[in-house]
Amino acid sequence: MNLLAGYSRGLFSNWLWHRTLHLVVDAGEGLQLGLGSRVLAPTHLAITHGHADHTFGLPGFVAARRFGIGDPEKPLTIVYPENSRGVDVVRGTVERQWPREVFPLTWIPARPGFELDLGRNKVLRAFEADHPSADLALGYLVLERRRRLKPEFQGMAEADIRQLARERGRDALMEDYAHVLFAHTGDSMPIDPAIVRQADLLVHDATFLVEEDRRERIHATTAEAITVAREARVRTLVLQHLSVRYERGEAIPALKRQVSELGFEGESWLLDGGTFTRIS
Repeated sequence: MNLLAGYSRGLFSNWLWHRTLHLVVDAGEGLQLGLGSRVLAPTHLAITHGHADHTFGLPGFVAARRFGIGDPEKPLTIVYPENSRGVDVVRGTVERQWPREVFPLTWIPARPGFELDLGRNKVLRAFEADHPSADLALGYLVLERRRRLKPEFQGMAEADIRQLARERGRDALMEDYAHVLFAHTGDSMPIDPAIVRQADLLVHDATFLVEEDRRERIHATTAEAITVAREARVRTLVLQHLSVRYERGEAIPALKRQVSELGFEGESWLLDGGTFTRIS
């Protein structure tokens, strides 16, 4: 899993770094240590919700960028759920810690449907996560604007398409669409597969191995996350936030059985602590 680096341990720390998108999702403790020399690489940080295990690494991350080796003035944009009390607390810590320093930070409160231009035909879009709490929780998509043949022309012979393009112009045959390069649910119950249809990469909450262990409707089961990926025809699935109640020597084989039994044909991984383990 060369595309990602991260850490996921529910109640302790959660963060994920997508290298090619220069995007970090969540800022649990140890973020700056995990990134190390790459701490200045991210241009955007998207926070899913204000719980401590998703936000308490932010002051250290900001400090490492400001005082570390490299360009301390490189801009960083932080997107977070609107009116999040948890994020407000951590933001206040940053601003009180260095009241006379000017940090290259832009804080953007977001609601479901919010979009931010990332450049190069890509946008960050927020959607509502099903993680009941006092504050709003978000998931995020990175969408790439692409073009394709309109449905009525798909399946036609190439020679016929070229002839139509000469007669009508190429633009008349094409339509714009948004392809999901990356999706992250944060902490959430299973999301609607339509949100991540044919995504290249989905990172989904997968806290419980079995439904019987879920006492509150807050987190998804591994089977629910795998089912979302199968129905959405996701290319690669990363399960995260697996509860520490499960012995890993038993959990990994159980996950492999679930992936096989539920018929997910893509590539799947478990992010557990700071390690990615291949499931299928």
